[in-house]
This record gives sequence, structure tokens and C-alpha cells, in this order.
Amino acid sequence: MNEHAARPTATAGVMTAAAVVYALAAIYLPMLTMMMGMLWPVFIALVTVRAGLRFGALAAVAALLLTMLFATPVAGATFVLSFAPTGLALGLLLRRQGGTLRALVGGTLASLLGKAAAGLLILLLFGINPFAMDPAVMQQAMDETLGIYRSLGMTEVQIEETRAAASEVLELFLLMLPALFVGSALIEVGVCYAVMRKVLRRMGVAVTALPPFAQWHLPVVFPYLFAFSLIGIYWGSTREIVLLYQVALNGYVIAFLAGLVQGVALLHFLLLRFRVSPFVRALIYVFILVNGVMTQIISWTGLFDMVYDYRRRIRERQ
Repeated sequence: MNEHAARPTATAGVMTAAAVVYALAAIYLPMLTMMMGMLWPVFIALVTVRAGLRFGALAAVAALLLTMLFATPVAGATFVLSFAPTGLALGLLLRRQGGTLRALVGGTLASLLGKAAAGLLILLLFGINPFAMDPAVMQQAMDETLGIYRSLGMTEVQIEETRAAASEVLELFLLMLPALFVGSALIEVGVCYAVMRKVLRRMGVAVTALPPFAQWHLPVVFPYLFAFSLIGIYWGSTREIVLLYQVALNGYVIAFLAGLVQGVALLHFLLLRFRVSPFVRALIYVFILVNGVMTQIISWTGLFDMVYDYRRRIRERQ
């Protein structure tokens, strides 16, 4: 085997070994599994960028088999299936220089596909749907929590009010699970992309950088999604169309979060323009995150900014 042919093999071997060790650490540290899992696709993506999709897929398969061997088969397969598609998609798109937006969108779709594959595996092996919550388990957990409140001196009236409020919040959480999965997948890909860019730059591979946060401008589709979601929520609730209500609610959450990101980017632009100190900026951002009214105002402002582009208007007046 000549030097040119051996280089991709060596890269794949080293990254596969590192991926297996990292996966085992994530599996045996349950409190850090998701946090460490967010960075695991970087190993597969690096192999794919440097050696190609074939070597990336081989590295993923080897990592799958070795992780299943050294950990439990189910834990190893679930972990690798959850995160390997993200690395393959992100690495392939970066190798083909598909652009930042394509890398983020493609990686997010691959991440969702990987989570669905891992969930399907658990469903086939154990008959347990990991994306659904057992009402009996949730009721037991709620009863135990309320029992603690009762021992602390809460009255039965207060306990029943707490039970009713908790039930509503839990029901709403279950309805919003699809939007939360999309959000977590996007965060996973964003973190991987940022790490990948730093690593590849050290390796001499040019990767398009994300624009500065103050210049972020999301597509104008989100204000329309927000408006149609409000209509869908109204129709779904008043006419008792459960599916329409759930779809509209998830659309509302996605549009709201997109507006929040855009609104904070606009605020960041203004704060930089007025030369506000980093410490004061941090205090303002924390206040927005903990204040529900301000969060809504910033989100709505961001949705309007997607249409009217206030930053462009400010620059044109200079």
C-alpha cells in the first residue's frame, strides 16, 4: 500500500479509536451522555472530510461494532446510531463545500434521522417507544413529588392546584416534543460545525465561517409560520382538532425560537453600535432569558426584523 492510500486508512483508524473511547466514556457517564454525544459526530465528520464518505461510513460501522463489544450491545448501537448520521452528513457537505446553510440543514435532518433509527431499534427490541412517556410512570412521579409537598405542610387544596397545573404543563410538553427534537438537533449540528471549523483550520482545510452573530438574518418564512401557527392553534383548540393543534403548536414554538434568535441578534447589533460593555450586554441577555415578557417582545421584534431588516435601514441612513 503506497503512502497516498495509507493516509486515509490511518486517519480513519485513529479517529475510529478515539470515537470508540469517547463513546464509552459518554455511555458510562450517564449525566454527560447527551452533552458528550453532541460532540461525538466530529470524529466521523473528520474522517469523512479528510478521507471521503466511504471511509467515514467504515469508521462509523467499526465504531458501532467496537462500542457494542465493549459496552452493552443495545447501549452501543443506540449511541452510535443516534449520532453517526450527523457526522456523515456534516462531513460530506463540508467536503463538497456545500456552504454553511446546507451543512446545518443537512446535518439537522441527518441528526433527526439518527434519533429516529435509534428509537426504532429500541421499539423493535423491547417494544418501548422512547418518544412516548408512560402515563402510569408520570403519574407515579407526580404522586411522589406531591407526597413530598404534603409532608412539607401544603394543604390538600394547594396540592390539587399544583397537580392540575403540573398536568397542564406536562401535556403541553408532550405536544411540543417534535419542536424540541428539532431544536436539539440544530444545537447539536451547530456545536459540531463550530468545533469542526476550528479543527479543520488547524489542519489546513478552509471552512466557511458562520457570519458574526450581529449579522444573522433568518429566512422570512418564519413570520408566516408564526401567523399560520396562531390560526392553526385557534382552529385546533376551538374545533377540537388535536392533530392540527399539535402541528400548529410545534410550528409556533419553532417560529418563536427563530424570532428570539433574530431579535437577540438585532439587539446585539444595536448594543455593539452604541459600544455597550460586554458585562452590561451579558446582564441584558440574562434579563431577557429570565423575563417572559421581554422574551416575547424580543421574539416578536425578531420576526418583524426578518421582514423589514432594520439593520439594513440603519446602515442606509448613515
